[in-house]
Amino acid sequence: MRNENSPMETSLEDEKGTIAIIVALSLVALTMVTALVVDVGSLYQERRFLQTVADSAALAGAQELPESPDGARQRAIEYAAQHGGTITASDVEIGSTLASNDTITVTPFNPSAPLYFARVLGIDSVRIQARAKAIIASPEEYVGVVPWGIPEEDWEPGVEYVLKCPPGPGGCHAKGNFRALRLDGEPGAKEYQENLREGATTPYKVGDVVDTQTGNMRKPTEKGAKERVASDPNPGMQSFLSLVYWDGGGYRLRVLDSQFVMVLLVSPPGPGVSEPVEIRAFVPFMITHIGKHEVKGTFLHEALINYKGPITGVQPGGIRVVRLTE
Repeated sequence: MRNENSPMETSLEDEKGTIAIIVALSLVALTMVTALVVDVGSLYQERRFLQTVADSAALAGAQELPESPDGARQRAIEYAAQHGGTITASDVEIGSTLASNDTITVTPFNPSAPLYFARVLGIDSVRIQARAKAIIASPEEYVGVVPWGIPEEDWEPGVEYVLKCPPGPGGCHAKGNFRALRLDGEPGAKEYQENLREGATTPYKVGDVVDTQTGNMRKPTEKGAKERVASDPNPGMQSFLSLVYWDGGGYRLRVLDSQFVMVLLVSPPGPGVSEPVEIRAFVPFMITHIGKHEVKGTFLHEALINYKGPITGVQPGGIRVVRLTE
């Protein structure tokens, strides 16, 4: 007897064959997608690692600029190594943006980042590169300065200053004369003392002209300085060397403390006791002693601060800002 499949049975067998082909093709496609995801994920992690190395090395190297381009390269190389990366001098470029030698670009790369599933296509590895650029600059303006103006020709970092001299002849043995400034537009001893305790709320720029306070500010200077130091979570006068460090070229800020203040370098004083002065620079000062008739301290060579406002070309000494630009 002749055995022939019915049309329905033939159709079912055809559908089973078609489904088997579709499943097989789907498995192949799924395997390829999985392979792509694994390889792309691996490359993404490697790229992210290289970017972290680039950012860290650029920020570290920029701190040596503009004075030492070679030092900036070396510090970037060392910092990259500390973060598990490897760069050479050829991966570091020094350039100029707002001032000469104020920018560093770091370009680490991995010439053969490994692939896994792509090897079935004959691709074992690919080249991955990252890039970071950092600049060192000076703040264009600053909020929080204290009302002390130092004639710019008297500024000498690392030398102890007596900012308020005891009365009487020969009372000021160390270097240092200063002008009590009228900040935030407010005259008077009360406002001066508050500016010293809290810092001025007005943003000041280099080139601004400010008035000086009239009258004797000896007591407000002593009271304001003591109130400022007492406001710190760790009250009491800390030693100078516990707050700064010497890096071979100057004193730099180690720990941010209420004894750290930002002072204004100003134009040479005129013959009058209350003539306005022009701001020439912002400079960091560390208070080290508060006496009955005097406040002593030392100017730092420079201090890096966290600042997100507008910047200008880096100034010699004073306060500086390091930030990534790309």
